[in-house]
Amino acid sequence: MTNKETGRLNKNTWMSTISDIHKLKLTEIVWPGAHNAGMDKKAPNYEVVIGNWTTCQNDSFAWQLSNGARAFDLRLGYTFGPVEPVFYFHHNGLQSHRILDELIDAVSAFLDRNPDEFIVLDFHQLGLAGKPFDYKKLNDVLVRRLGRRIIPHSDALKTVGELKRTSSLRRIVMAARSAPGLDSEYFWPRIPHKWRDQTFTDTRELRSHIATTLEEAPYETFLWSLSATTYSLLGGPQHIKSQINDWFSTTGDWVTRCSIINIDFFDECEIVRYCWSASSMKAVYGRSLHEPS
Repeated sequence: MTNKETGRLNKNTWMSTISDIHKLKLTEIVWPGAHNAGMDKKAPNYEVVIGNWTTCQNDSFAWQLSNGARAFDLRLGYTFGPVEPVFYFHHNGLQSHRILDELIDAVSAFLDRNPDEFIVLDFHQLGLAGKPFDYKKLNDVLVRRLGRRIIPHSDALKTVGELKRTSSLRRIVMAARSAPGLDSEYFWPRIPHKWRDQTFTDTRELRSHIATTLEEAPYETFLWSLSATTYSLLGGPQHIKSQINDWFSTTGDWVTRCSIINIDFFDECEIVRYCWSASSMKAVYGRSLHEPS
């Protein structure tokens, strides 16, 4: 590893400092992801007992951005408000009382300060079973507030260098399952999540799942999300920084095979540094990283 890798990394601008990032497509970058990003310990509705089961991050969207997260796993519900409808964040229906406007404000302020960083907004779940959801209203709010910053899906195959030459503002990928009311030019296709289909998972089972998932990776033609999270009967989302640091260290080859690495309490481990390092290696060495020796 270089001195730069082992030194202090500015997590506000880590993408901007990747050598030769202009060569990479967005689908080739390794993204540190915040699982269920709208559920955090500083949210208005955080409460220790219930939060133990529902909370997946340590602080707000703005804080997550400044600490290096660039892909956000988002779950939105919808309700009628006294003036305007409200899009709110939730975990299986339990609300944090964070709303969509907070995410939009945080992303806009962050990109004003750091115009060469890129962000993925992965709207993984829109709506709750049996409840209404206004896709057209969501589309209109996001396009009105973030439209000039959104990378259209028609530019999905461009490199970072080409994207920067095309626009000094477009730095956001929005992705969601296709639905009436969502403009397919602004919304990329839904990002597939590779996760272990069990409610409760320990670290041994998670490691086996990751190893199996990465056998055929990398898949560098589309964005996909690897779930590196565990959930226990007694403790809810688990803090597994030691395992994450072990599994995704750049001394192995797992991290360079990934796209989005979706983690609970991501800031507690070194995943941002590992994604920075892996993306740097991919920019320099390209496909030769995974060719048989």
